[in-house]
Amino acid sequence: METGEPDRGRRPRRGRLVRHRAIVGLLAGTAVPAVLGTVLVVLPGMVVDHDLAGASVAAQDRLKAVNDVRTTLLQTVGGMVVAFGAYATWRQLRVSQDSLRATQEGHVTDRFSTAVDQLGSDKLETRIGGLHALWRIAEHSARDREAVISIQAAYLRTHLPWPPAGPQAPAAAVPINDVVPLEVRAADAQVALTGLVVLRRASTAPI
Repeated sequence: METGEPDRGRRPRRGRLVRHRAIVGLLAGTAVPAVLGTVLVVLPGMVVDHDLAGASVAAQDRLKAVNDVRTTLLQTVGGMVVAFGAYATWRQLRVSQDSLRATQEGHVTDRFSTAVDQLGSDKLETRIGGLHALWRIAEHSARDREAVISIQAAYLRTHLPWPPAGPQAPAAAVPINDVVPLEVRAADAQVALTGLVVLRRASTAPI
């Protein structure tokens, strides 16, 4: 029973807020046409009468002067509307760009996490796929390039220790011509090494 009382207290406040916004919107929708009507109907005559300063002119000349003032006001209001529309469009474009940027960054983050997870797989093809995914991310995202380079370097230190270790690794004293090519005995390490070289060259190349 006690937990329901705060909810009942919030609902009326929320309802009052909605009604308040509706009333403000209604008043704004009524006030704007009233102000525009005053500006375009009443103000031109007041301006002309002020400029005449009590001088007597023909009704036709006064009407022409009032119409000229009204035309100027219409052009001014139209310019303000166009400027406001341009500003609103610019703001909407900025919001859309920020939203698109956030979406793209989130997508890159997801791809990055997936690729890093693939590096720990027991399957060779999955690890190679993860290395290629990181390579591609680094090519399209300069801000992630150094992180990818660090991950590839760590991968090489783990999978290609020196001196060689493991039952399938060549002995340190074996002639280089007798060592099986890297792409055959360690295809994933070859991909990481190639990607590391390419990305390091790209990061040090003059812009």
